[in-house]
Amino acid sequence: KLLHTNHKNQHLKNSKVAKAIAKEMHKYDKKEYTLICYSIMPNHVHLVFSLLENSKSIDKIMQNIKRISSFHSNKILCKTGNFWQAESYDHIVRNQDELQRIVDYTLYNPVKAGLANSWDEWEYNYFKYG
Repeated sequence: KLLHTNHKNQHLKNSKVAKAIAKEMHKYDKKEYTLICYSIMPNHVHLVFSLLENSKSIDKIMQNIKRISSFHSNKILCKTGNFWQAESYDHIVRNQDELQRIVDYTLYNPVKAGLANSWDEWEYNYFKYG
């Protein structure tokens, strides 16, 4: 609820910023991970992926995504300094039911926030199987 009611720093509403972030997340698909889904919200991002064998660690992958997308986003917004929070919340998925729950949560986040009527209406949602 707190994320949906926080109207500060909604830089991800900017379509150029959202597209730059999406590009970075897709960049590592089939290289470091299999991209399952994401949702780029106005002030945060949900990303679900499955690591590939011999991939970098999750923290290194996130560091790369954040570093490059931060550079491009700040350039678009004519800003400098930190763009992302230093910490990311990550969670290891233990079974198929849990994965389904997390994918549903991710894709329906814009609906829950009142930004779309259905998950597939939200321009900044991606689902590999949808």
